Amino acid sequence: MAHLVWSADLDTGIAEIDRQHQRIAQYINTLYNLRSSPDRQALSQVIADTADYTESHFAFEESLLEQAGYTFLGPHKKVHELFIRRIVSIQERFAAGEDVADELHKLLSRWLFSHIRTEDHAYAATVKKYLNRVDAAPRQGAPDAETRHIDYEKLFPELEHRMQKKGWLARLFGR
Repeated sequence: MAHLVWSADLDTGIAEIDRQHQRIAQYINTLYNLRSSPDRQALSQVIADTADYTESHFAFEESLLEQAGYTFLGPHKKVHELFIRRIVSIQERFAAGEDVADELHKLLSRWLFSHIRTEDHAYAATVKKYLNRVDAAPRQGAPDAETRHIDYEKLFPELEHRMQKKGWLARLFGR
């Protein structure tokens, strides 16, 4: 597999979720660039960053789904949990000296786009409906959900308690 290329069919129509998905794709592309590198330290860092950001994204997404009252939140969380277990297993093998970069890149590449197109697209209508109800200040008077500015950090203050990793929220929101 080569670099991941974002396409419009991957957009959920939820700006923050789409931005986070694109960031995960960038991490996966960085992993692709480093997969044959002799620099295990750089590879270790990108693997850790990818896993950390993905976990942070999952926590954000799950909180959003919970707030929106998504019916299939339980199964969606289970898919995330199983995926994280696979990533942790690969990280442990890497730490033990095994060359896992190609395997991890293939797994992440296949899983991300498949997950977005199936599980994530399934919740999009529910979340968009919820976000339209949220009292958020419209940008420049535009009333539609695509142009609203939603302060997710204020909307989900419990997120910081769900993830105890220092700085994860700042990394998630690009600060």
